Amino acid sequence: MGIFADLENGIPSETVKEFEISLDKLGIENDITVYPGVNHVFVNPSGDRYTPEESKDAWQKTLSFFENNLISK
Repeated sequence: MGIFADLENGIPSETVKEFEISLDKLGIENDITVYPGVNHVFVNPSGDRYTPEESKDAWQKTLSFFENNLISK
């Protein structure tokens, strides 16, 4: 699972796409999400880059990942 901001300078969207393609070619299951038009730290509600809808979606994806991969049933 990877969650990325489209306008991120540290890890450009092109690099994320190459990473996803490489994982797919290797047959490695993955779930990569790039939120268009958002920047680094978009989930920080006290910051000026906060995007509530994308943050909510990212949090739900994270919880689902934990539930499906890390929590014993």
